[in-house]
Amino acid sequence: MEEIFFIPYNYIGEIAGLVMGCLILLIMLYTSPKKTFVYKYVFRGTILSIVSILVHISILFVANNPDEYYNSFLFIFQLLLFLVLYNGILYFIFSYVNMMSIVRRRQRKEFLLMYSLLSAIYFIGVIVEIAATRLYSLELGGIDITHFVRFYSAAGIVCAIVCMNATISNRPNVARIIWYCVVTLVPVEIVLLASQILSVGLFHTVYSALSYVPVFTLGYILFHSNPYDEATGSQNEYGLVAYLDKHIGKRKMYICYVDLKYPNVGIFGDWVDDLFLKGLAICRAMEAIKPAFKIFRVSESKYVNLIEARDEKQFLSVINSIRGVLDGAKADAYVPFNYVIVSGEVPEDIGNPTKCRQFFEFVSRRFKDQNSSHFYVIKPIDYDDFLENYEISVALEDIRNRLDLEDERVLVYAQPIYSVETGSFRVAEALTRLKIGNQIISPDKFIPIAEASGTIHAITCIVLDKVCKAVESFSDYYDFDAISINISSREISQDNVNDDLMEIIEKYDFDISKIRFEITESAMFENFDRANDNMHLLTNSGIQFYLDDFGTGYSSFERVMNCPVKTIKFDKALLYKSLDDNRMDDIMSYMIEVFKKNGFVTLIEGVEDESQSQYSMERGFDYIQGYHYAKPEPIENMKKYFSRKNKY
Repeated sequence: MEEIFFIPYNYIGEIAGLVMGCLILLIMLYTSPKKTFVYKYVFRGTILSIVSILVHISILFVANNPDEYYNSFLFIFQLLLFLVLYNGILYFIFSYVNMMSIVRRRQRKEFLLMYSLLSAIYFIGVIVEIAATRLYSLELGGIDITHFVRFYSAAGIVCAIVCMNATISNRPNVARIIWYCVVTLVPVEIVLLASQILSVGLFHTVYSALSYVPVFTLGYILFHSNPYDEATGSQNEYGLVAYLDKHIGKRKMYICYVDLKYPNVGIFGDWVDDLFLKGLAICRAMEAIKPAFKIFRVSESKYVNLIEARDEKQFLSVINSIRGVLDGAKADAYVPFNYVIVSGEVPEDIGNPTKCRQFFEFVSRRFKDQNSSHFYVIKPIDYDDFLENYEISVALEDIRNRLDLEDERVLVYAQPIYSVETGSFRVAEALTRLKIGNQIISPDKFIPIAEASGTIHAITCIVLDKVCKAVESFSDYYDFDAISINISSREISQDNVNDDLMEIIEKYDFDISKIRFEITESAMFENFDRANDNMHLLTNSGIQFYLDDFGTGYSSFERVMNCPVKTIKFDKALLYKSLDDNRMDDIMSYMIEVFKKNGFVTLIEGVEDESQSQYSMERGFDYIQGYHYAKPEPIENMKKYFSRKNKY
C-alpha cells in the first residue's frame, strides 16, 4: 500500500501580513495621525490583526509539527481563540467601512443589531463544526486544518459582500474616494478569500492575513496619515500643494475656490448637526457634477476644486453647476449661510502652488466683509493686481527679515501742519512710502498688507529711526514743535512695544517731546487695556499722542478722555459733511467746544481750498492740515517750512 506523506503548510503570507501590521502600528504610535471618529477602528483592528496572526501562525506551526507540540485541548483552544479574534477583525472592518458615513453613524443601533445577528450565525456555525469534529483532523505527520481555514474564509466573504451592499445602499452619503476604495477592494478581497479556500486544500498555502491587514493599512494611509477626510471625501492643503506642484505650468488647470460663510453655529443649538449634514450633502452633490474634479479642503470652511475641463466653455458649465448646488443648499438650510465662489484658469506663469493659492485668496478677500453670497470669475486685471500685491508682500517680508533701519525701500515723507495761533508751521506728520524697483507705492496699498502679514512693526521702526535722524538734524537750526508718526493699532496693543520704540528714540540727541505718535480710534478697541498701558508708558517718557481719524470709529467721549491723548485729529469726512449739513455743523461745533474745554488740542485734516480753511478757522481748530497749505514732501524738505533759529 502506498504511504501518503503530509505536506507542511506554507504560511509565508501570514508572516508578510504580520510584518505589515507591525510596521503600520509603529507608524500609528510614532506619528501624529488624524484621530477622527473612525480612527479607533483602524487602530484597534490593527492590534487585533497582529494578535490573530500570531495565534494563526502558532496553529500552523503545531499543524506542521504535531509529534512535538500537539495537545488536543490546547489546539482546540487555539482554533477557538483565532475564530473569536477573526470575528473581531470582521467587526472592525465592517464598522470602519460603515461609520465613515455620517448617516450610518446615526444608525448605530440598527448597525449593532445587524452585526450581532451575523455574529450569532457565525458562532452557531463554530459550535456545529466543533460538534461534528470537522474543524481539523489528525493525519500521518501532520494536522489537516483545511476545513478550519475554509470556514473563516467563507465568513470573510460574507462580511465583504455585506459591506459592499451597505455601501451601495448608502451611495448618496458616501464620499467618492470611499466609494472607489470599496468597489475596488471588496472584489479583490472576495477573490483573495476564494483563492484561499482553494489553495489551502490544493497547495497547503495559507495567506488569509493578506485579506484584512491591507484593509487597515489602506484606511490609515488614505484617511489618517494622508490628505483624505473620510466625511467630506476631500484632501487637505498638503494634497493640494503636492498636486499643484506636480501639474502647475504643465497642463491647463481651472480652479473653483469656495468659501462657505457660516454664522456662529453655537446659537443654533440642535440645528448644528443639520448644518454639518448639509455641508456633507454639498460635497456629495458637487462630486456628482461631470466632468469629475478634485476637492481639497484647505480650512474649516474653505475648499479648492480643481476642475478637469477640456476648455473654458466646459469649465463655466461646471462652476455654474457648483453655484446651483450651493444656491439649492441655501434655499433648504435651516441655518442661513453665504458663500463666495472665485473661479478661473490658473495662469501658466503663476510659478508655484503657494502663489497660486494666494492668488485666489487675494481675489476672494474683496468679498470678505460683505453679508451676501458672491459668484466671481477671474478677469485678466485681477492677475495684474495680484502681482503688485505679491511683490509688495515679498518686499515687506524681506524688509522685516533684514530689519535694516536705513533700508532705502522705506521712504519717509512729511506734510507740514499749520498753526492757527502762530500763523506758521510748527509741526508735521511723517508719511511713509514704499519703493519697489522704480515704483513708489502709496500707504493705502501697502499698509493693509503690512498689517495682515505682521510686517508693520518693522516699517514703523524704520520710519521712526529716519524721523529721529531728521529731527536731530533740524533741532539745532530750526524752530518747530514736533513731527508725528503713525502707529498701527496692532502695534500699540502688543506687549513691550514701548521698549522697541524708546530704544530707537534714545539713540539720538534731541528733546524727546519732538516725537509724537498718532493712533486711530480702532486701536482703542482691539485691546483697549493693553493699548492704554503702552500709551501711558510712552506718555510718561515725554511723548504726546494724537487720536487720528476721529469721527470714523466708535469712540465715546468718556473713553477718549480716559486715554493719554493730547490732540484730537478730526477726519476730513466730518469737515465735508459739516459744510453741507447744518445739523452736522452743530455737532462738529459742540465736539470742538467740549474737547477744548477739557484741555485737548484740535486739528482738522483734508483741507483743500480756501472755503474749507475759512470754515476750520471759524470753528476754532488749533491746527489745520491739507493740500491747501502744503503737500507731502521728502522729510528733508521740512526745513523750508520751519522757521530758522536766530544765532548770536
